[in-house]
Amino acid sequence: MTRPAVRMCARCHRTTNTPVLVHEVHAATGPGFNVYACTECADHYPPMTDPLDPPETPRQRSRLTLRVYKVNAQGAVTEERGKVEVLAGGRTEPVASTSAYPPCECPRCRTGEHNATLATC
Repeated sequence: MTRPAVRMCARCHRTTNTPVLVHEVHAATGPGFNVYACTECADHYPPMTDPLDPPETPRQRSRLTLRVYKVNAQGAVTEERGKVEVLAGGRTEPVASTSAYPPCECPRCRTGEHNATLATC
């Protein structure tokens, strides 16, 4: 003779004779436990997953955005000089290398003709 399964629903807290296993809690030390729900509340839980399966997350690359501004003596932004977006794991476009920071807007600095001389305008 077996005893009928009587469990408490984790959602509505009522006892049920027809429990549905909705989650298994694993513990690193000691035993884990099972979470049950009644048949009406079981639909509100997501399907169980295997804890040994790696999670499937979309690979998003980290992004860093650098913005360069001209600021007057009072601290107000007077001009936006540009924006560079850098993605982790590589760049989408190379960053211009000049000796001046921020690079001036003269034709030589924009074309990079005098980068070898390391002189600023």
